[in-house]
Amino acid sequence: MRVGKRMTRNPKTVSPDDPLSKAAGILRENRFHHLPVVEGGKLVGILSDTDLRNASLAAAPGEAGEGKPGDRPVREAMRTEVWSVTPGDSVEDALLILSREKFGALPVLEGDRLVGIITRADLLNAFVDILDVNEVCFCVDVTFPRNLARFEELIALLGGMGIEVRSCIISPQGDIGAVNAHLRVDTIDGPAVRRALRSGGFILSEPTSSL
Repeated sequence: MRVGKRMTRNPKTVSPDDPLSKAAGILRENRFHHLPVVEGGKLVGILSDTDLRNASLAAAPGEAGEGKPGDRPVREAMRTEVWSVTPGDSVEDALLILSREKFGALPVLEGDRLVGIITRADLLNAFVDILDVNEVCFCVDVTFPRNLARFEELIALLGGMGIEVRSCIISPQGDIGAVNAHLRVDTIDGPAVRRALRSGGFILSEPTSSL
């Protein structure tokens, strides 16, 4: 899935010379947490609600020449080192940047032009859709060798039971040359699924107790 399918298009922006009070109003009214900062049609920074709070706390009201915190320009609080992605990047790439850099959002650029913004919430919603977690399903983890033949047998077995696979995530299983398939299947009869898979020679990962 590409960033362009999940981003918010044509996001609201502010300029570096806008007062922080204007930015705060946009964030508050739209329930945003981040605002791209654009000057001359180009992205020059990003401003978050955390940046606004920090600017307010750092202000020293009453000092000579100092106005109210909200009168200060956006450029005094924005971050200028901004990571970005393109509409053609994968949502996995965006998620990795957000996770590693501990960002809350990424501007989306097409060349020099700002075309969108993608947030953690956007990515969370994307994976909710990918995994189809809105539907009631039974989850099971199956370990098998790294070959498509065995996986096809797994799908055929479930299909023979009239059970549809709603989503499947396949990941490496350590260094043992195997993979783990996490499946969500459209049944609530978990015991029957487990019995059938074991009868078919599949190795199931049993749930473990946290106690």
